[in-house]
Amino acid sequence: MRTLSALALFALSVAPVMAGPTTSEGRISVAQVMEMMQRAPRDAGARNTALAYIAGVGEAAGFMISHATAKGAAPSKCTGKLSLSEDSLLAALSAAAPDTASWAETPATPIILADLFARAGCS
Repeated sequence: MRTLSALALFALSVAPVMAGPTTSEGRISVAQVMEMMQRAPRDAGARNTALAYIAGVGEAAGFMISHATAKGAAPSKCTGKLSLSEDSLLAALSAAAPDTASWAETPATPIILADLFARAGCS
């Protein structure tokens, strides 16, 4: 019972991480990602959310390659390693969506994946 009470108190003390809205199609927006990345250094919840998102995008990239190969598609040839970092993510989003007014309606994940494959020299 004591453990349950401690867990309940902990759950109440953790503030939810709120980010901007998704795109009108329900996709993760550039605005959301940028907000999480800006808040991450000082907000543990935002940092955890940002890390989970980055890990998910990286995992999606690996899945895309393995799924295509399993379906008989020619394996993607990459001249370098697939790598994703906070800096590369922010640079890709800033380059692809330089107008901050468009961030709320610009899906972030396709931009990041395209940049990830381009930087690895995948064809």
